Amino acid sequence: AARRTRTPRRIWMMAVLALMVMLSEGVANDWSALHLRDGLDASAATAALAYGAFATAMTIGRLLADRVAARFGPVAVLRYGAATAALGGTLAALSPWVPSALAGWALFGAGLSGCVPQLFSAAGHHDQDAVGANVSRVAGLGYLGMLAGPAVIGPLTHVMPLSLTFFLPAALCAIAAATAGILRPPPSTPTPARPAKPDTITSPAEGPHP
Repeated sequence: AARRTRTPRRIWMMAVLALMVMLSEGVANDWSALHLRDGLDASAATAALAYGAFATAMTIGRLLADRVAARFGPVAVLRYGAATAALGGTLAALSPWVPSALAGWALFGAGLSGCVPQLFSAAGHHDQDAVGANVSRVAGLGYLGMLAGPAVIGPLTHVMPLSLTFFLPAALCAIAAATAGILRPPPSTPTPARPAKPDTITSPAEGPHP
């Protein structure tokens, strides 16, 4: 039977970060328009702009994320992206006006845009012998978060206003920003020096062997 290898702790930490980030995405997907309609009394047409602002900002950010990561590194993309998302979620939660709430959702999408790709990429580069297993764990837990996000917010609306529930994804994004260093590659093990080939060994009495 094939020997099962233990999943590294670093991979599980990235999987938890993916869960938190994608849970936040799921919240925006399902609740941003309801936030404007029910919380700020916007019309249905105006409320739809909340998801539009989020999705547009995320799309543009995803198109630029690889270029930004190549220049500044994946740690910076996750750290500053998640921090931007936390700021945007907080702005949306606290805003009493539709325009500033739309700006908050746009910031939320822009900040989250590069986080998931960097987590998936880091998981794939962790161990070349377990690429599929590592990426599947990070992606699987991440998509679980995306499915759970909308369901988590629903019960909270029974005990607090909808706008205040957005502090949950904002807090999760802040945690992701604080722990972004997990994407930094571990120090590589130095390669041991190769022994000299026999035909290059010399002795005091004779030259190199043929």
